[in-house]
Amino acid sequence: MIRLDKGNNLKKTVLYLRLSEEDRDKLTKEELSESIKNQELMLREYAACEGYIIVGVYSDEDWSGGDATRPEFNKMIKECAMGNVDIVLCKTQARFARDSELIEKYIHNKFHEWGVRFKTIVDRIDNAKRETKKTSQILGLTDEWALEDTSLNIRETFRSKRKDGQCTASFVVYGYLKDPENKNHLIPDVVTSTTVKRIFDEYMKGYGLDKIAKRLNDDKILSPLEYKMANGSKLKIPLLKKYFAYDWIDKAGTHIIDVNFKNKEDQVLNNLITYNYITTDMKNFNNKCDITLKSYSKDRTKIYYSEKEDLDIGKFNEKDFILIKENDIIPKTAKCIATITKELDRTHIIHYQFEIGLKENLKHEKYYFDIKGYVDNKKVNLEFAKNIRRKMKWSQQSIKKILKDEVYIGNMVQFKTTTVSYKNHTIIKNGDEDRIRKNNTHKAIIEPSIWYKVQERLKEKSRSSKNGTIQVFSNKVYCMNCNRIFSKCGRNFANGLGYLCCKDKNNSWANCDNKKWLREDELHNLVINKINNILDRFYDDNVLNKLNNEEIEQDIFNEKLNALKKEETKIIADLQNKRTYFQKLYEDRASGLLPEKEFLILMNKYKDDNAMLEDRLNIVKTKKHIFSKYRHIDKLNVEIINDFIDKVIIGSYDEEKNHRDLKIIWNFNI
Repeated sequence: MIRLDKGNNLKKTVLYLRLSEEDRDKLTKEELSESIKNQELMLREYAACEGYIIVGVYSDEDWSGGDATRPEFNKMIKECAMGNVDIVLCKTQARFARDSELIEKYIHNKFHEWGVRFKTIVDRIDNAKRETKKTSQILGLTDEWALEDTSLNIRETFRSKRKDGQCTASFVVYGYLKDPENKNHLIPDVVTSTTVKRIFDEYMKGYGLDKIAKRLNDDKILSPLEYKMANGSKLKIPLLKKYFAYDWIDKAGTHIIDVNFKNKEDQVLNNLITYNYITTDMKNFNNKCDITLKSYSKDRTKIYYSEKEDLDIGKFNEKDFILIKENDIIPKTAKCIATITKELDRTHIIHYQFEIGLKENLKHEKYYFDIKGYVDNKKVNLEFAKNIRRKMKWSQQSIKKILKDEVYIGNMVQFKTTTVSYKNHTIIKNGDEDRIRKNNTHKAIIEPSIWYKVQERLKEKSRSSKNGTIQVFSNKVYCMNCNRIFSKCGRNFANGLGYLCCKDKNNSWANCDNKKWLREDELHNLVINKINNILDRFYDDNVLNKLNNEEIEQDIFNEKLNALKKEETKIIADLQNKRTYFQKLYEDRASGLLPEKEFLILMNKYKDDNAMLEDRLNIVKTKKHIFSKYRHIDKLNVEIINDFIDKVIIGSYDEEKNHRDLKIIWNFNI
């Protein structure tokens, strides 16, 4: 039974606010800072007039309305599904979503199922009133069209800028900054360009990639990713999600704990004290393992630590604590860390951060980070946003990426990757023919002669074994358990191949249970079969086996590749034609020439056709790139591995089943 009430009996109300990426081109910096506040003020006033009780406020900034991965949006949806919400209140439907699928899924289906009423103030959508459903669906469609057109316009604008040699990346490459006078032009970063020069210099002196990375980490130089984050970058990288969302710490290494708190209360909070501690049971303060903490005090917050065993956190006594400054090392004997903020205005934020180094964890204990909040020495239930993540350090891969990048000799190579569509954010690697190159676009950090010498050395140093056999899987095979690389271990066979095992072996298996070695020749054979299976799906072996003439066979290959190129062109044209056609249909609907029912039928068909065409376009692009180069693989080499494979992930060996999981991450969608 649907539980929707039109009266004021529905009390538990949540507000959803969103500042879209599209708004950033329309609003000034002052207007942007006020936009979210104004949305909240408007919704609070409306809720007060209607007698609704606000039980939650969810806000997504810098997120598109077509993105279903918005963090606050999904938290709100989860609360709705659990039955904790009666009303979702938004300024407009577009704030909730600009995707007609999300509109249909939640507003007109799931919300009814969960007994949730959806209301907007400006466009007056109310899913308890049937007469607003058609308006909601039409708004959803037009908003989605606008988003799609914006995406296409942005892509074309970016393509033109790239051809002109302008940098269109959201984040500039390590070593450079965006020119303050021209955001599409690069200038050397005084800090990081020095590190880039050091990397090239040490490599030319004979240091290996791993050695260079270790030296940089030992000197506490921030890795490219950490440097971006330290300078305010808001990263949204799906491939790195597993490094950014830990609930506890149980692996050796360095971790970062970020704590944020926003005062959402109606009044100023005085003498806000937080007690932070490491615990294995969520009850007691304990720091049994060898953990060091480094603090980064921000804004108006002071940080203290205490070594007192029987600490009474019910009342803060400054005599029990020692004040620490930013970057101070907190000793292992610390039992508790306290922060004090004398005054916190409404909507103001405090932020502090700890760096935790766990040297080993032989008992595989889980170390949690807990926070208890007090205001004027009274315990309060405050919502602290805390995030535990791995600290990203320099690695062989990050060093090699810098050494191979032409940007450091003043050349701009862009459009290396793309996404399937504005709705499907799956990343696709583009082939050399699709990449956009422009030379001498900015000041070089490295002399071209040095850069080209490095490229030659990188080719020569493709990790040869003692008998000269190239290790084609160098830096490609990783442990599924601890994410460390699988490296050579044990003796080699006559063909130069041997065994691979997790590098945690060098640490006496302190953090990894994946101890079983893997025969390198078995991995070669498995990958060759996988690649040939992919190639065989493109070429029809039943036909080719009947042909003995190589010229005829080659003609068939070329014919198939030409057919793919023609199909790609046709799909792009079909997508454009369909978009134009259905925009005309909407105009006919708006003018009354097309009945509502027929319009909705055509709308759904348009969405289905578009999805099918976009999926097919992705497949065609992938095939065109890879099959223009290969027909059949008999033996692996570095070039083949780099073309096909991003990484290979090796799981633990199951002795009972005589089996181990092995996952290949391809450079393209299969």
